[in-house]
Amino acid sequence: MDILKNLLTAFTNNAIFEAIQAGGVWSVILGGFIEQVVVPLPSPIIPMAAGFLFVPAGAVGFLFILKELTLKAALPFAVGSTIGSTMVYLIAWYGGKFLINNLERWLEITWEDVEAIKARYFNETSADELVIFLSRAIPIIPSVLFSAASGALRIKPWKFYLYTALGLFVRGILLGWLGWQSGEAIFAVSEGVDRWETVFTIGLLAISFGFLVWAYFKRKDWLASLREANQ
Repeated sequence: MDILKNLLTAFTNNAIFEAIQAGGVWSVILGGFIEQVVVPLPSPIIPMAAGFLFVPAGAVGFLFILKELTLKAALPFAVGSTIGSTMVYLIAWYGGKFLINNLERWLEITWEDVEAIKARYFNETSADELVIFLSRAIPIIPSVLFSAASGALRIKPWKFYLYTALGLFVRGILLGWLGWQSGEAIFAVSEGVDRWETVFTIGLLAISFGFLVWAYFKRKDWLASLREANQ
């Protein structure tokens, strides 16, 4: 099983690398878009390949290197990924309310309860902005999960898009620089980053699932306290 997975990862990484090499910056934009929609796609290789291919290996000067990484890796990646995150964000935005309204009878949770949770714990503070930004900026954090959470909680679109774009730009700079520095070891480094992202995703999903199970069985108590607090 591990051998098959390694072969598929190597094949995918090589295919993405060759596509970016052939298509240039436009392929980076398209790759960023697709990696937000197709979750299993190894996303680190996209800005890393751009940094490796489009920034001269012997480049010197901080400002020159930063400009090349910005124009040929980070900015295209951020544009494509920000546009791609729209699909997950909108599905969660409309689908979350739809599911709650239609499953209210069995879940014993109303959309008003969800709004109350949002008002209490996600009350338009700078912490919301920081979470969105960091979930995009740190390479091993699966940004798709936070797109879904932002949509389900109906985080304001301007806030979602602004901090998503800024965070993905930083991620693009970091991974583009890593690809430029990696040289011939780019595939091994990319697979390592992707592996840590997978581990983080599984851990985050497990914690989220455990929390949701706990919250469901304790829903009467904490919903009652929440309703009292909002009266």
